[in-house]
Amino acid sequence: MTNDNFYPGQAPGQPLGTGEGESPLAKPVVPNADVRTMGSDLGSINTGASAPKPYAPPVSAPENIPLAPTAPTAPVPSQSFQIPQMDAAGESKKAAPKKSSKGIFTALIVFIVVIGLAALGYFVIYPIFFAAPAEIAPAPATPVLPAPTPAAATAPNEPTPITGAPAPALPHISLFTTPPDTTTVTTDSGLSVLALNTSAAPGLSEIVYKDSAGNLVKFTDILKSATGLDLSSNQVLATAFDDQTAAGLVYTDSNGNRWLGFTAQLMSGSDRQNASAAFEQSFEAVGDYSGLFSSNPGTAQTWKAGQIAGVTDNRYLLFGNAGFALDYGWTGNKLIIVTSYSGFKEAAKRLQ
Repeated sequence: MTNDNFYPGQAPGQPLGTGEGESPLAKPVVPNADVRTMGSDLGSINTGASAPKPYAPPVSAPENIPLAPTAPTAPVPSQSFQIPQMDAAGESKKAAPKKSSKGIFTALIVFIVVIGLAALGYFVIYPIFFAAPAEIAPAPATPVLPAPTPAAATAPNEPTPITGAPAPALPHISLFTTPPDTTTVTTDSGLSVLALNTSAAPGLSEIVYKDSAGNLVKFTDILKSATGLDLSSNQVLATAFDDQTAAGLVYTDSNGNRWLGFTAQLMSGSDRQNASAAFEQSFEAVGDYSGLFSSNPGTAQTWKAGQIAGVTDNRYLLFGNAGFALDYGWTGNKLIIVTSYSGFKEAAKRLQ
């Protein structure tokens, strides 16, 4: 194949016309092209020459070679782009990055710490500063119990009665080592109303005084009723006597006359000398003793010291009317008061 340029309808080397009245176009530049043929390739092999290079057309200047219009081509997609796949819901699936186990552990720790701080603030810090004070439940009402019945004084080592229940009546303790001829219980200290259960004379009867509830009457109340003397106002004598031993006595002489008297024992631990001195001062200050007799004794004279076997601190008082007298004294820690000298000696003998 020869290297000829063929232009139909035009002589070689003749410029191409432009038309009527127009100047001819510039002479085109014909590129030098080496055409590779089978003969040229065989010749190159026989002569040892290198194979001819493939044809590379030279680049013409823009003004010399008109560029034919070309159709716009679609852009080539990038190799890294991937078409999103659609799932059943129509949304695109994107490859989720693989989570690190270290990140999950860190998130779990942070979550636990946040929950712990929230609990601490709610249950500990908030109640301290903002919580309202807790309401104190009112204590259950204590049932009202009936008031106990007034009772006589309690003896030493006597059990305390239960609150709300009546205290049991204390039994009387007789001081007579030689029993009296009779024992009478009464609620009245007056001699004229006493109903003695004996007609023997001479004789000695013990009188136990109780109130309407059956409780023993205190020794201070017995003396106050008979003489008006209030021993409870004396600091030494107010609690010096054992009320369980307090009793009255009645001596009946050979003529059938009755003479009233009283006896009581000091509490354990009381000092007899102090009690004796205090009683002498208080008892001898009484201005009227007529309540101890069944008839008028007359005018009281002066207290004098007596002397009877087995009796200490014996004192006696004579009255204006003949046969009326008053004696008191101590046999051990037992106080004796009798309105008859003969009756006083009989009582002292039975109490020793």
